[in-house]
Amino acid sequence: MRNLFLSAAAAVAVALPSTASAQLASPNGALPSGVSVIGGVVADLIGTNGTRLVSQLSASSLYRGFSNNPENPVPGTASGNPLTIGTQTGFTAGNLLLLGGGLSSASFRFTLYDGDTGAGNFDENDNTLLVNGATIGNWSSVSTSQTNSTGGTIGSATLGFLDDQLYTGWFTTTDLTALGTIWSALNTNLSLVFQLQDVDPADNFFDFTQGINSSLIDVGTGPVVQPPTGNAVPEPASLALVIGGAMAMGAAARRRRKA
Repeated sequence: MRNLFLSAAAAVAVALPSTASAQLASPNGALPSGVSVIGGVVADLIGTNGTRLVSQLSASSLYRGFSNNPENPVPGTASGNPLTIGTQTGFTAGNLLLLGGGLSSASFRFTLYDGDTGAGNFDENDNTLLVNGATIGNWSSVSTSQTNSTGGTIGSATLGFLDDQLYTGWFTTTDLTALGTIWSALNTNLSLVFQLQDVDPADNFFDFTQGINSSLIDVGTGPVVQPPTGNAVPEPASLALVIGGAMAMGAAARRRRKA
């Protein structure tokens, strides 16, 4: 897979991480150096040709407040629900061209304090993640790790983002309809918009600003490319070289037979 470093209706299950360091590996594999162990929003996108695009949005730029607080409305929304957690910019048309014309999977890592979506919490199964308007998954179904503010593990792995505690976990999807929606908006606006939809807004205070405020990979920073590995499908230029080589070998063999 080729990597572009810049982190759907049905969410794919992710194995429970045993430590916070497990959050440095998405369902697609290890993250690039510079991505913090917790904090911010990490997006890990895989193109239809195996190209990988990873981004991290800084924690300090994210949302802190109620999902539908009239005194602190979310910019660009009428009611604040869905609330906009943050927007990742820095993509270019050239970056997206390398993804092969679409996405085959998408994974997103969030660090959230006081999420209240764990078992028995009052927002259990009430909140949904949206990315570019596409439904990604339930905040109560995500495998998470509890950490301190610097990423040190202080609790066992669980599901959901628990009350009055700091948790980090991955959403991931291969749903083609959702991926198509994400891709279309990404190409149009050159950004990823992360939102939380709450069925009963204004009952919880969300804090996405906690954790490590990574600035190495951040808003407005362009992606970094790595070449494909494994059995990735050749890109058009590479494929042409393969076909050309095969034709040349065939011609040489015919000349030997005639001789």
